[in-house]
Amino acid sequence: MNGTHQLEYVTLPNENIGNFPKRSNKNCENELPYLIAGGVGKDGVTVYQKIRIIPSTMSIVRTDTTFTSGNKTKPHKYGKAEDCYSHDPACKRIGTFHIDTLGTGMKFATDLEWTRKGEASKVYSVTRSLDGAVIDLVCGGWCGGCVPIGDMVLYPNSQDIQP
Repeated sequence: MNGTHQLEYVTLPNENIGNFPKRSNKNCENELPYLIAGGVGKDGVTVYQKIRIIPSTMSIVRTDTTFTSGNKTKPHKYGKAEDCYSHDPACKRIGTFHIDTLGTGMKFATDLEWTRKGEASKVYSVTRSLDGAVIDLVCGGWCGGCVPIGDMVLYPNSQDIQP
């Protein structure tokens, strides 16, 4: 605590979790219960208990995995949904990331957007509820995913009043 660079974290009372499933379906014809080719070893789950912020901007440091758990060798970046499920853009995507800031008194902007990154990441969905406090992402490809466009900035959530 004597250092000049102390880090600030927001505790997440609810589960914030990324899941990179261990399943593949290269041509959208026959699902396999394992990953093949470039997907091998990339699967796993990352659960965030706290997220690091930059206090002056309230931006999330998406790469800080200090307060995470799970079974992924290299943890997910916060807010990234990814998989190595299929080459076929018509096939479903199964990589997910669930964001839940309820209980923190904060939320993400309602206009926060994601962009596709990687091969065949043409289909994705972003579902928002509770005015941006809960966001569910589904995205993937071969091997691809979705990442936030720009910074993920927290704002006060007047609907999430703490007792």
